[in-house]
Amino acid sequence: MLYGEKFRFPHKVDDRIFPANDPNITVVSFIGKTNLVNQLPSKLTCINDFFQHPIFQSNQQQDESCIEGYFCSKKKVLFLYCTNVYDTNKLLMLENLEETLSEKGFLHYFSNLRDTSTRHLLFLFLVSHICIVTNSGSNFDLNYIQLFKTLDSVRSKLQSSISEVLKTVPGLPKDWLTLGRLCSPRVLFYFEQRPPIVEENLKPLQHLMEDQIYRLLRKCRVITNVCTNSLFAIPGNQEFVFFKPKQQDRFSFLLELLNDTFEIGTENSSDFREFLNQHIILAQTEGFADNVGRHVGPSIFVLPPARVWFDAAFKLYDFFSNTPAEGSKGFQLLRSILDVEGQFSEARCMKVLPLALAAYQENLPSHYSSQYHESKKAQAKALLSSHGRGPAVQKFLNRLDVDCDRFWRNGRRMCESPSISGNPCIQPVHRVLSDENSDSKLSILPHVSGVRYVSACSCGRRQANREDPYDVKYANYDFYRLIEEECCGRLRHITFPIFNPSSEHFEAAQLKGVSKPMHFAKDDVEKLITAAEDLSLGPDENEFPALSVDHLSQVAAVDEHEESQTSLGKGEGAEAIEEENLMEITGTHDLPFITTRDFSTTEYLPCMIHVHSPPGILPRYSSWSLVCLGSSSLYSHNAGLSDQPGFLTGSGFLLPWDIPVRLQHNESKQEGRRAHLGYSGKGKRGKQGQHEFTVKIFIGVEYECPRGHRFMSSSPGRVLKATGAGLVKDSAQLITQNDVPLYLPCPCPYSRGGKALVAQLMRLHVVTPKAAVHVTVDPKVRPAPPPCPEFITGFPEAVQLSPSSYWILRFPYVYEDENQIYASPKEGSRAMQHGYLLKGTCGVVEIAN
Repeated sequence: MLYGEKFRFPHKVDDRIFPANDPNITVVSFIGKTNLVNQLPSKLTCINDFFQHPIFQSNQQQDESCIEGYFCSKKKVLFLYCTNVYDTNKLLMLENLEETLSEKGFLHYFSNLRDTSTRHLLFLFLVSHICIVTNSGSNFDLNYIQLFKTLDSVRSKLQSSISEVLKTVPGLPKDWLTLGRLCSPRVLFYFEQRPPIVEENLKPLQHLMEDQIYRLLRKCRVITNVCTNSLFAIPGNQEFVFFKPKQQDRFSFLLELLNDTFEIGTENSSDFREFLNQHIILAQTEGFADNVGRHVGPSIFVLPPARVWFDAAFKLYDFFSNTPAEGSKGFQLLRSILDVEGQFSEARCMKVLPLALAAYQENLPSHYSSQYHESKKAQAKALLSSHGRGPAVQKFLNRLDVDCDRFWRNGRRMCESPSISGNPCIQPVHRVLSDENSDSKLSILPHVSGVRYVSACSCGRRQANREDPYDVKYANYDFYRLIEEECCGRLRHITFPIFNPSSEHFEAAQLKGVSKPMHFAKDDVEKLITAAEDLSLGPDENEFPALSVDHLSQVAAVDEHEESQTSLGKGEGAEAIEEENLMEITGTHDLPFITTRDFSTTEYLPCMIHVHSPPGILPRYSSWSLVCLGSSSLYSHNAGLSDQPGFLTGSGFLLPWDIPVRLQHNESKQEGRRAHLGYSGKGKRGKQGQHEFTVKIFIGVEYECPRGHRFMSSSPGRVLKATGAGLVKDSAQLITQNDVPLYLPCPCPYSRGGKALVAQLMRLHVVTPKAAVHVTVDPKVRPAPPPCPEFITGFPEAVQLSPSSYWILRFPYVYEDENQIYASPKEGSRAMQHGYLLKGTCGVVEIAN
């Protein structure tokens, strides 16, 4: 019965396998190449043959390179064998690594595999007394010579590092520490296939093979006279070549089994056990003395205790397995010798790398965007990929990527902060005054996207270029305030409710919703840059003539109006008015009145007012504007809007809105009310205390695109198109009684690539009649689909417009609540369903006494 234990590196062995006396052991290692002819590799069958017992029955290791062993304390022998890339059955594992091979490439993966396997081979040469090199055929593989020279060169480089590792092992023999290994191991050669010769000629052939191998190794300086200076030694007076015997028939097998059972002594020169045992016995008794020559010293030979050997072996295995190539000159040398293809690839890519970097840096501006950076980097990578060769291409592509990023970030980055409309800032990386926590080394500059839009002022009579806004205040207030100084500053304005501080110490109100900054993904920014390049900067501001106040007064002086603003009921025509179409006015309304006591004077609303805003808090500025151009005679229904630039042909007209109304008031005040209304008596007299008549109001819903093109809408979602003679066939009935889209695709002919620009509802034109009624405006805008809130002006009631006047209500350019900013949509095809001006904006009330 055999007493032993199998183990595998790097797993620790159980201390129970060591006997109490801890014998000195002899270590035998099996390395080399095997074929697929046998079920088990020859390295395992050799161990089984030596013990004449199936110790190893399968070889199912999944690791690329592994070392297993068997320790027999009874015979004081420890066997090691290594399966690695030099075994044919291990190469079959590569078919299961298709994904890894396609990602890293075969050369890169195989070079790493060879590096690990060669490290394990060198480890076995350092911890063994006898190394048996297997050959898959009957001829000596000359590739072993280059492998042995590589191992010897690396061993010399690692001598000091190995000694440092062995110093940490307690009880280590001094000679082992000095030499760095147990001895100069004796190498034996095992051939799996037997030459096709008769049995009588096998022994002479074996001796002839020994002479050839010895001469080859001596001539290549693999072995020398002093075995201590060589990787291994060859015995001078013992056999070191063994040919695997032929497979025995049943009779020979039974006869050999009978002899072993009854211990009948038979001499079999072909027995591998006898071949190996003579070397083991010599190692355990005298040790090896394989030096050649007269003036050589004694050889160092160490038989270590089993415990000490295991402690040293596990630490050396960890050193060889886990030390990176960059951490040791010896492993760097090993990598350079084995990975010839990799060295060529490294040299080739190193030569191409400066050319690729120069291609990236060619014709670069002073600062540029991440999109342009990625485009130039892709060109540089394409150059490196086309001229580079081998497995190092991916490594140098990553290096090129890092170098290009470093060059770009070193003072050439563009700010790229998105504007409200999403266009990136084209300034170098900088900080603004409001950035307190930003890098203080950066210069203070305003955000500029380089995109300009054309917008009209609040009254619509002057157009100017506007910078792409980065904050809501500039978009809704500052731009119009600056342009109003030269145009409509002297006109009558309605003041909207705004915050009025009572002291210098005030702050923004803390709302439940937290403002969320606008974040754009990398792909979105690239699309926005492309869109910004397609959008023209607009005409120069000097192309738009500035209308003077004198000109406005001259236009306002024209009192002749070609069409009556009030049409009283006339005979049968008035009687034809249906009852359900009458607008009944039953009360009187005054102008909205707001007291400052109703609102906070220490906190302001940091966003625009909407229906869910907390009561008693007002914004610091108004995003709305309501201006009176003058008398209602300024508008001619035949000529249209002659003093409003930018309107598309046939679209500069207002829509008539005929409203049948019914006045109700007390009988006692009937006569006085008639006189005040200016009622001519031609209207239809209804029930007692009621008067019915029709008023004509002109209304226009104006849209404006980023290029400054303006047009009116004839009905929700449709562009107004008058006839060549200026005849407008549409009515404002559909506009006033339905929700009006806030955005429409612009019909201008300059939309590129079939993508129409998005026009936004910016103004509401109202021409009030000469009648005893007030036209009221109370806009509610929902700029995005729900749950977007409805934005309002802040007045508690609808604003009453003075009669016989031309009023223009300007809407905000952008909308903002406490959570986010609502900008115009990017796609014109879905613009109509994005936001709405809700119905009920316009109405009519009776003039109070």
